[in-house]
Amino acid sequence: MTEYTVYRPAKKERIRYYLTACPILMLLGLLFYRHVAAAFLCACLAYPSERFYVRVRAQERRQKLLEGFRDALYTLSASVAAGRSMPAALQDAAMQSEASYGAEADITRELGSIVDSYHAVHGDPAQLLTDLGQRSGLPEIALFASSYSICRLCGGDLEDVCLKSAAILLDKLAFQSETDSLMAQKKLDILLLVSLPLLMLAFLNLTAFSYIAVLYTTAAGRLLMSACLAAMGGAVLWSIRMIDIEL
Repeated sequence: MTEYTVYRPAKKERIRYYLTACPILMLLGLLFYRHVAAAFLCACLAYPSERFYVRVRAQERRQKLLEGFRDALYTLSASVAAGRSMPAALQDAAMQSEASYGAEADITRELGSIVDSYHAVHGDPAQLLTDLGQRSGLPEIALFASSYSICRLCGGDLEDVCLKSAAILLDKLAFQSETDSLMAQKKLDILLLVSLPLLMLAFLNLTAFSYIAVLYTTAAGRLLMSACLAAMGGAVLWSIRMIDIEL
């Protein structure tokens, strides 16, 4: 049972992360301090930074699961309209998800697990969907599971519930896509604002080091460079939090 609110990168993925993050942080340390020991100390920041990387990857995974669930709702609606039971409709949705996203996709595995649990121990599809909503941290899945339970108990129109749930998800994803497009420009602005002082500092190191040598050879200069590095890091974190919009 996968917990989608917690992302655990595989060994190869962690190795790729550290092989990318450590050299970048080492170059940053050399740029600000021109000292090998400082470069290795900066490389150590890759370890606490991994939490940010894991959080981003978890958000991306939940987003893909939500998109797959939206498509599954359309398949469920069509199957229910054709007179098939909910377990059979879930099986159709699992087959469609495998064709669209592949057998290793999270939505394919989850739908397949629900179908297998039903056939093996006659598990309640509503309870299995509720469990998926809790593990995924996606209120849309939990809300659909609750709606399905109510329809089954009270004789509601399950086809209409599926279609309306899919329409709501489609509107949300469309709005989120527009928001992401706007935020992409802001992310580019942040990248440019951060890159300019770094490029200027690298240019001065290569062409006129004597002009800024005092920043690397005196205690006051190193303290000033540390303050600048900390201020730049704080500005980046603050900017990321400003554009991190949860819908």
